Amino acid sequence: MWWPDAAKRGRVQRYAQAAIGPIGSAAAQFALSLTLLRAVSPEGFGVFSFLLIAANFSAGLWGALFCAPLPVLLAQESEARCRPLLRALFGTSLVGAGVATLAFAAIASQVGASPIGAWLFAGFAGVSLLRWFARTHAYATAEPLRTMWSDLTYTAVLGVAVIAAVTLEVRSLDVAFAALFTSVVAGLLPFGGGYLRQQFGPVRLDDLSAYGEIWRRHAGWSLLGVVTTEATTNAHAYIVTGLAGAAAFAPVAACALLIRPVQVAMNALMEFERAQMARVLGAGDVAQVQSSVRFFRLMLILAWAVTASAAAALLLWWPHLIFPPHYDLRLLRLGTALWMTVAGIRLWRAPESALLQAAGAFRALAFASVLSAGVSIAAVSILLSTSGVTWSIGGIVLGEAIFATWTWVQARQWRAQQSPAGVRRERRPRPTADLTMIEETARP
Repeated sequence: MWWPDAAKRGRVQRYAQAAIGPIGSAAAQFALSLTLLRAVSPEGFGVFSFLLIAANFSAGLWGALFCAPLPVLLAQESEARCRPLLRALFGTSLVGAGVATLAFAAIASQVGASPIGAWLFAGFAGVSLLRWFARTHAYATAEPLRTMWSDLTYTAVLGVAVIAAVTLEVRSLDVAFAALFTSVVAGLLPFGGGYLRQQFGPVRLDDLSAYGEIWRRHAGWSLLGVVTTEATTNAHAYIVTGLAGAAAFAPVAACALLIRPVQVAMNALMEFERAQMARVLGAGDVAQVQSSVRFFRLMLILAWAVTASAAAALLLWWPHLIFPPHYDLRLLRLGTALWMTVAGIRLWRAPESALLQAAGAFRALAFASVLSAGVSIAAVSILLSTSGVTWSIGGIVLGEAIFATWTWVQARQWRAQQSPAGVRRERRPRPTADLTMIEETARP
């Protein structure tokens, strides 16, 4: 057996626990997307897919602003110093979610959603941000079961809504947005009354001003990384939708559905591993983190292999089980192959990205994504004008390859600094160290 010892079996079990909820919720959302793919026009499906990409982008912003700094603070700071910083994270995330809700209502209206649908989607997106932070908090405070039950609750409610929509032959984006909003509100409940009172409690001006320290040390660099990562990974969505319209984006979004399982697995395990690595690094055990990186990569490779095999079988023998006949099968196969290449490159860099985030090296990741973003945007634009919508995904392949290479270089430099010959200062800050020490230790 390739994992003969109890430690590895336990790690697989924890991975399964971390992945079951996100996989379930993604499966329900996948079923909703497939239902809409057949029930609404290509333009309507393009609107739905674009808005989901925008919502996922906002989740990335929340990860940078609030989620990524959280496990670092809990692992590295004393309780007295950590308390006001936690209040700052809770208060600022609540205010920010309110602002994001208004922004999403405007975006949804602009791309073609009805007034009711725009507000339902905005409510879903805003509450999703709060649930995303709650999931991270549960992982960082060693309460992963709350995250799992939140995901399963979201899955169950959305799954029932999808079944009802199929049974009643509902053909409305408004109903889809209502189902998403109801599901995400239900998904907040498993975090418990104590947590919800903390999240929705009064926000003081002092709490908001205290966030400035988190911004200077971590969130600013992390945010730059997220924005430029989004430009690397989803440049085609914004460029194609902006220049050619939602209907032109629909086939690209349709074939992207087939890589969603591996993307969900990567995101779920990334969030789990980042929190685990931060705690291990806080204890100074660099060797254990290296082992986690290798095992994390192996699990992602297995997820990619299963997803790619299933997608290939589907497109070769049963393509119309998912895709309506009016979608060009040749372009769907090409798009899926390009998306699978993108997914493979992303998962190859994911363990090193998790390591650098856990170490607080947000600056290194930001520089990596800045370079790749420029390449991706330029390549997508050129390919869109010369080769068409589907080949524009190739620009993302190039950007992701540059991102992965740079991330590997930064991770190698970080490892070298942790070796006895490379350490010129204390290798890891003690739990009472301040944020300046974290940044200095993690700097490549």
